[in-house]
Amino acid sequence: MSPKSEQVERELLAIGFRAYPRGLLNGFVFACLTIWLVWPRMPHQLLGGWFAGFATIAMCRLAIARAFAATAPGAIDTRLWKRRAAFSYGATGFAWGLLACCAIHFAPGVHIFVLWVGFLIALFGVLQAQSTGALPIIFRSYFLSATIPLVVVSIIEPGQFYWLRLAAEASIITICLLAGRSGNANAAASVAMRFENMELLQKLTEQKEELARANSAKTRFLAAASHDLRQPMQAMVLLVESLQERVQEPATQRIVDNIRSSVVGMSALLNEILDISKFDAGTVKPQRASFPVSDVLDRMRSSFTEPAQRQGLVLRIRPCAAVIETDPILLARIVANFVDNALRYTARGGSVLVGCRRRANGMLIEVWDNGMGIDAAQLGEIFREFYQVENPQRDRGQGLGLGLAIVERTAKLLDHPIAVRSRPDRGSVFSILVPHGDPAQVRAAERARAAEMLTGCCVLVVEDDREIRAAMSVLLEGWGCHVVAAGSAEEAETLLAHGAPAPDAILADYRLGGAENGMQFLRRLAARYPGAAPVLISGDIAPEVLKEAEMSRIPMLHKPLRPARLRAMLGSIWRERSALAAE
Repeated sequence: MSPKSEQVERELLAIGFRAYPRGLLNGFVFACLTIWLVWPRMPHQLLGGWFAGFATIAMCRLAIARAFAATAPGAIDTRLWKRRAAFSYGATGFAWGLLACCAIHFAPGVHIFVLWVGFLIALFGVLQAQSTGALPIIFRSYFLSATIPLVVVSIIEPGQFYWLRLAAEASIITICLLAGRSGNANAAASVAMRFENMELLQKLTEQKEELARANSAKTRFLAAASHDLRQPMQAMVLLVESLQERVQEPATQRIVDNIRSSVVGMSALLNEILDISKFDAGTVKPQRASFPVSDVLDRMRSSFTEPAQRQGLVLRIRPCAAVIETDPILLARIVANFVDNALRYTARGGSVLVGCRRRANGMLIEVWDNGMGIDAAQLGEIFREFYQVENPQRDRGQGLGLGLAIVERTAKLLDHPIAVRSRPDRGSVFSILVPHGDPAQVRAAERARAAEMLTGCCVLVVEDDREIRAAMSVLLEGWGCHVVAAGSAEEAETLLAHGAPAPDAILADYRLGGAENGMQFLRRLAARYPGAAPVLISGDIAPEVLKEAEMSRIPMLHKPLRPARLRAMLGSIWRERSALAAE
């Protein structure tokens, strides 16, 4: 017998033994009804002895069931317990068969007695073919022990319907044996299927765990690799931004612009990988506000008009004065991805339209193009990571294929429905539905404040990379900040202890190379400089780092830094400090 078959038989035995108490209770009930039925026409001493024997058998069966339940699964001898179950079940069947024989002999004219007992024998056998009698040897032991004595006595004892009685008994026995065999097969198949499902579930669980380990390994790899990539990238972004603000000669300005374009492109690719990792870590938290949708439209106009012209495309932005309520930064990222895709897949001479439609439940922001379109079979795939339509060569100029994957995750986070309609060679329409906002909460001056000068703001920069530290200092000084730069936590404390002014903001890299990381340094310094706003800067995208930053409530900027975002954050900090000083 194969291990699998033995496992199935062991489980069928367990099912049967677990069902014994209920089966024995039912047997006692029907035994009492039967004694009450035949009591007037059969010897009372015989019936009393039969009931005592039936009760003894029932108690023995209950003891066997309890002994099986007390046996450890690994110590169960299947063949031994099958024999015990077959013997006890056969004894019960013989008791019922003996009562039927006594009815034929002592009450030959009362056919209802034999019919009743025969009915109970067949009923118990067939109903229990999938529980207590689920194994063929147990079922046959019960049924044959009950019917063979009945057939023998029916042959010996004469009667008015002798041959009819024998034919009826033979037919019933045949039908019950067939029904029992079918029931046994169904029970075995059901148990075998359950074990197969359990094996499949276990394999699925193992595969899921393996995928989780692989995903975790991928995240750790990205965290380690991206940190090393971000260090020189961060320095490049800051230096190019500072260089562009200082260069005036047109020919040199064009060279700087080309350098800046390449650096921004590389930075965008790294940021896409970072964004996916942040969504995987669950650390992206929307900052909802009411604002004019024109803020997003204006940003699309300023960001994509020039690229569209270079590609020979027409970008049209329809004005809209509606107020919406969502996270402005995340929404702008979604719409920017839509516009970027539209420009990327529209041939020269085509056009891209960005517009809004009012709906009862919100404002529908749509991006139309008359480009190559998307086949219906691909619409379900375009939001997968690294999937790109018509880019089998993985042309870097067409991106990594992460834009729409980020869009889908961002839209789910904001709970804003997105939709796409497309016809090959006719174009596509991407849309997102955003709730209406409250015009009373709109602050028109927010955009202007982000660009204000930071003259007088003292910023402590703690960065172990010398090039990034120098580039950061140049950039901040260009904004009017007073910069105190240190390469480690120890150097920063030395500078502060020897006359450096108290900082208004502290920018600390997460990896400082010393005994503590940037987050620990910021926490420690918060007690000495409660007025200094802490800002953590990191190229690390490991989920545990992102979670730690979120729990600490310290604002975090990711490398490569976006100068505009850093300036907006410092501007907000400087305005709060100035407001407190004026009170």
